[in-house]
Amino acid sequence: MEHRMRLIIELISAAAIIVSLVFLGIEANQSNQLAKATIRQALNETDMEIYRVQMDEEIIPHALYKNDNNLPLNDYEQYNVNLYNVYNFRDFDNSFYQYRIGLFEQSDWLAYRRIIKSLLRDPTVLKMWDNQSHVFSKEFKLEVELILGEIGPLPAK
Repeated sequence: MEHRMRLIIELISAAAIIVSLVFLGIEANQSNQLAKATIRQALNETDMEIYRVQMDEEIIPHALYKNDNNLPLNDYEQYNVNLYNVYNFRDFDNSFYQYRIGLFEQSDWLAYRRIIKSLLRDPTVLKMWDNQSHVFSKEFKLEVELILGEIGPLPAK
């Protein structure tokens, strides 16, 4: 009886150790993901600041207004709208990364996805994407290509 009780205690102890190790592994994985997300966020903020420094923030609202109303943009306005579009998509790329690793809710990502889909109907955004898609993550580029496939051919503006 005592031998049997000792065996049961040892089995329970071994199982407790295994369960503890599994939980430690899960915690380590989550910590690793959080560290990667934090590093990516810091890099994204640096990238965003670089784009912000290049943009003329006083010109952008005027240029966007002209673009939305099908008024021609001069070269300087086009340059700023392009930077603004890259800036937005850089943020979307980071949000998609956060979503992929489980730190961003699906409903939140789907809201961003709807914004991206509406933006991709704008020829200036499409031009930016054609010229700048190489600066985004491979996974985000695939997501945008899926969205473009959902939109289909766009009418001329």
